[in-house]
Amino acid sequence: MKDGVVLMYCMDGVLYPVALTNEQNEMLQMSSMLFQPLKVAFDKPQGQAINLMGGRKND
Repeated sequence: MKDGVVLMYCMDGVLYPVALTNEQNEMLQMSSMLFQPLKVAFDKPQGQAINLMGGRKND
């Protein structure tokens, strides 16, 4: 997985990843540039990122 902004949904205090198409992900990455510089809390990791699409192409 590439470094970048991801979208998460919070329900009852639990974070769930939101699946995006390639086009949606590109728009999210471009939109995040509006908030540069991003303040990333590297000292507070939330867990390991995994690909839930199982290698499927995300179109």
